[in-house]
Amino acid sequence: MLDVLTDSERRRNTILQKPSEIERMALFMLRREGFSAQLAPQTQKNFDLELFRPGERVAASVRNHRAKVHLGQVEKFLDFLAHENSKSFSGGGIFISTSGFTPSVYAYLREEKIANLRLAILHGNELIWNCEEFDRSGLEREKTIYVGVFTCKGGVGKTTIAAHLAGAFALNGYDVALLDLDRQQNLKKLLGEGVYLPGTKGQIGSVITVLSHEEWDETAYKDTKIVVCDCSPEFDANPADFIRNFDYCLIPTTLNPLGVNKNADVIKRTFAAIRRVNQKAHLHVLVNSLQTDEENRNALLNQVLKTQFKQMAERDARLHYIEPEECAIRFSKQLLYWGFHVFEGAKPQLAFRSLGGYSYPRMDFLKLVDYLEMNTQIESAKATGKR
Repeated sequence: MLDVLTDSERRRNTILQKPSEIERMALFMLRREGFSAQLAPQTQKNFDLELFRPGERVAASVRNHRAKVHLGQVEKFLDFLAHENSKSFSGGGIFISTSGFTPSVYAYLREEKIANLRLAILHGNELIWNCEEFDRSGLEREKTIYVGVFTCKGGVGKTTIAAHLAGAFALNGYDVALLDLDRQQNLKKLLGEGVYLPGTKGQIGSVITVLSHEEWDETAYKDTKIVVCDCSPEFDANPADFIRNFDYCLIPTTLNPLGVNKNADVIKRTFAAIRRVNQKAHLHVLVNSLQTDEENRNALLNQVLKTQFKQMAERDARLHYIEPEECAIRFSKQLLYWGFHVFEGAKPQLAFRSLGGYSYPRMDFLKLVDYLEMNTQIESAKATGKR
């Protein structure tokens, strides 16, 4: 006969770890909120606290880091909540941070209409639930940042990346302009004079203005603090003044078995071209169109490409390789067919619409903004004040 334990019996039979000071504080606060709260079993790595209210079981994750919780960390917790084994958590999950959350986290939960996860900030002796407003309080914008998307090769997704990176910045609360430096004017063809991102949950929507380099005037667009430039693959066809202004440059590449050596050569030529006119920019290699169902092959190809890149980086400390595990743009039909609105005669849009309840492009580009905010000084364009 199969023995079935009640929840209370199972909890009594489980070995629990000792709580940290932050977990102890979180337990106290959650009990004040009406939860029966305890530490998760020591063998459980997906959540830290187990919460109960009548008819409700909730998993809680607690983070006590200096840096804000980023979207990759929240994505992992959401994956756990979506797993078949997590269906017993009828109340979903709570993510508690002592340092707050990046804007990408709020944007993703808002845009995807995630209903089974709540966020809270543990600040002093208070648990703050309306934490997006708290995180954004006292922030001022001042410095204009220029981001180029460039490689000495066509057809690697520069225009797609530039447009959707600008969209992710806009969802994060940045004022963004998208500059079309390519003589083919693909951005202009796809987006016209701009694209509107409608707001959700009472948020005001965002407009991304698309301009040619002749139309850009920093004094006229003084509220715009992020300028994303879609560059021509012909280096000399790009206005030199803009290349000199780049603070950061994204260099898209692919993990293609036949093209790894070729890609490394393209990256090397791209680095050399930029350095002829700009010595200050940080250059970041980004894997695009990643096939996620080829984990072992990707790992091998990534290692080969990274080894070749390492030789370049040894001569220039401002060259960076973004590990695909940390951030990459996954292959998706949404991005593959982005721009189809032109043939339908529909209004300009980005590939952020959810299909099957999920948008890989939105997640990936918001994670890219998180990466840039955590690994560069790009957030100086956004936050200079203090609470």
